Amino acid sequence: MKKLLVAAAISILAAGTAQAATAITSFSGGTLFPSFGGDDTVGFVFTTNSAISVTALGWFGTGGAVNGSHQIGIWTSGGTLLGSATVSPGAVDGTNVRYIGITPIALASGQQYFIGGRDLSDDGDSYSTSVSNLVTDAAITFNGSAASAGGAGFAFPGSINSISTGGRFGANFQFSLAAVPEPQSWALMIVGFGLVGGAMRRRATAVALG
Repeated sequence: MKKLLVAAAISILAAGTAQAATAITSFSGGTLFPSFGGDDTVGFVFTTNSAISVTALGWFGTGGAVNGSHQIGIWTSGGTLLGSATVSPGAVDGTNVRYIGITPIALASGQQYFIGGRDLSDDGDSYSTSVSNLVTDAAITFNGSAASAGGAGFAFPGSINSISTGGRFGANFQFSLAAVPEPQSWALMIVGFGLVGGAMRRRATAVALG
């Protein structure tokens, strides 16, 4: 019985833990560019609406595959690199993005951050710009396109364009967001732990009397 109660409590806790989400969930249209300035970092700037933990970085595949290697990073608004990873050539997943898992990067709520990926004119890949019907996860707000100075290589994409340019994609990321259990879930969990505690006390009493 005790094992069943513990399992139930763990299950309730799991229901309130992080679930995977994607920053840019979809867009359409736009124009493809092989690079911004030959060897540069392109991406977008965003604000977090909740505290999130970035778990994977990715690159949109043009025509169903990533042909070149793309170093992708996330920076603070001040240009501090928080983490990066390199997406290598290969088939993309069902969302047309090839992701690579990373050591989680914690992003605070209400802060502005930049994401960008290195893009060379001869890497066989293109990024999309001036897209339409851009959709993001509710945990972030899209603030506009971003890019490094042309020829800078992998560098802080601190040059921001108007939000009307529709972003440079490019880079994308996945993250986890801790969910708060429903009130009834908390109640069940408290009852469960109470029953477990009661069972343990009764067992201890029985052992002492024996």
